[in-house]
Amino acid sequence: MYRGSPTKLHDHVSRLLAGGVYKIPPIWFPVMKTVPPGSSVLRSPLQFRKRPQKIVYEEDSLRRRFYRDHPYELLRPQSLIEKEIPVREDWSTLLGNRHPTEISGESVIKYQLYLMSTGMSKNKAYAHACNEFYAIRARQEVAERVAEEQALAFGAKQPLSQTERVLLLEQENIEKCPPKVTVL
Repeated sequence: MYRGSPTKLHDHVSRLLAGGVYKIPPIWFPVMKTVPPGSSVLRSPLQFRKRPQKIVYEEDSLRRRFYRDHPYELLRPQSLIEKEIPVREDWSTLLGNRHPTEISGESVIKYQLYLMSTGMSKNKAYAHACNEFYAIRARQEVAERVAEEQALAFGAKQPLSQTERVLLLEQENIEKCPPKVTVL
């Protein structure tokens, strides 16, 4: 392997050809003679001193503010798999023609961006988007409570809590294996 200067590579290969080490010249050999490489193919370390510019989107500050004010929204599960749901382009209302469970923090951010594009200030757009978001979440919680009450009224059994399940299992195990008492 050749480890010399790139400018001397052509001379090195021509000596190998003259000495009979290479029978056929490499395909790049005539090009290297007409267009020789520079003295160094390595980049100067001075080129790496500059840091790349940060890419900043307007949504970033909106997202930071929303999730700072609503940290529990990050705990809501979200599907990252895109199904055959068309991409939403009309943000004139937050809910649109979507189901309330499809509204997330990202929806609020996009809606706020839309409101800002119509001329509303950043703070007013944030307040408006959040108020609409709260109304949707409240309707969703009421609907869930009503559905649970209806299910109980029609004979559904309320599921046991984690603590109740563990206590029930513990009681079953105690009954299976009564303690052995030895008298001294």
